[in-house]
Amino acid sequence: MIVLRLAWRNVWRNVRRTGLTIAATVFAVFLVVVFIAMGDGIHSKMVEDSVRIQSGHVQLAGAGYLENRTLEYGMRWTPELEAAVSKVEAVEAWAPRVTSAALLSVDDASHGVLLIGLDPAREVGLSTLAERVTEGTFLPDDVPNGIVLGEQLAKNLAAEIGDEVLVFSMAYTLQNAYELFTLTGTMKLPDPALERSFAVVELASLQTFLEFGDRVTEVALLAESAADVPDIEASLATLDLAAAGLEVNAWDDVMPDLAQFIVIDDAGMYVLLIILIVIVGFGILNTILMSVMERQRELGAMLALGLRPLRIFQMIYAESLFMAAIGLVIGLALALPTVWILGLNPIPIPGGEEMAAAAALVGMEPVIVFELRDSTLPGAALTIAIVAALAALYPAIKASRARPVDALRSL
Repeated sequence: MIVLRLAWRNVWRNVRRTGLTIAATVFAVFLVVVFIAMGDGIHSKMVEDSVRIQSGHVQLAGAGYLENRTLEYGMRWTPELEAAVSKVEAVEAWAPRVTSAALLSVDDASHGVLLIGLDPAREVGLSTLAERVTEGTFLPDDVPNGIVLGEQLAKNLAAEIGDEVLVFSMAYTLQNAYELFTLTGTMKLPDPALERSFAVVELASLQTFLEFGDRVTEVALLAESAADVPDIEASLATLDLAAAGLEVNAWDDVMPDLAQFIVIDDAGMYVLLIILIVIVGFGILNTILMSVMERQRELGAMLALGLRPLRIFQMIYAESLFMAAIGLVIGLALALPTVWILGLNPIPIPGGEEMAAAAALVGMEPVIVFELRDSTLPGAALTIAIVAALAALYPAIKASRARPVDALRSL
């Protein structure tokens, strides 16, 4: 088509101006892809770190447990339920747990904690708790009543490996429960608040201590990633768990503060990206408008020779789209390998202990992780393309509405 050939030739008539427009588009595409990949990677890291310590991607619990968090809403983990959950393809691992509030005491020091009973064998591959032990061992078999504390909690209690820790709580029978446990290890957690109030014991020991029988408070289900949560929920929905007095909760229901933080952080990132994209859009508009103004005599002559205004519009608009397309291709070609390399090599957050402490406040390790999702590249390309198309409208319309006599007299 003659219009497209003219548009392509006109793109390279002023190499400097075209280069600046393409460079702006490349810069925008590159930053949009990298920023989105960084945000997605950091958020995925936060979610994965959190679910592998506390909830799992999906939590199966008694109806009402999520709102009340008491032993009264416990559930029976029967062989039938175990077999049904094990058949769900999206579930990578599962582990039953008992969670209760308790008071720990060592000599004159005491501290309220979240006491979790778990099966160490089942936790392998599901949680990272055993890997986070910095001193001692994680619930060894040769210690009947072993307990593992958060590192800061152990410091607050002035407890050392081998010390006896008095655990006080309220049993399922509403009787006072207290017993001595032996400190076998301490662990480092990404969340400082959790590290000050987190204690782990063996599941059977806690069931006996709380007179809870064979009940558990929840079963943590782990998926390959958070994206598989809807598949797990759909599979569990076919089991009619409500009839058994059970409910299924995704990680964002169990940890709403984390989910809300991710939403707010995403909003802030997208505001910055919108500002960047708008700036690029104005840059494209300015470049094309300058081109139109500089070519008034040429456009006027073309109109005087009988070229229809629609053809002028199409030619100017095609020039804009050509430059945007070139910028998109180059930008994506640069962004894709960059994000892939960064995804394989997480970047430690600079700033030393202060930045590490800031990262810990949101429950993540002090590293910047990049993750390229399937929607990132098409989304970035479509956004820039729409902005470029909108930015080119005014110059193209202005060129097509020019009158030959006015265009020629303006020179």
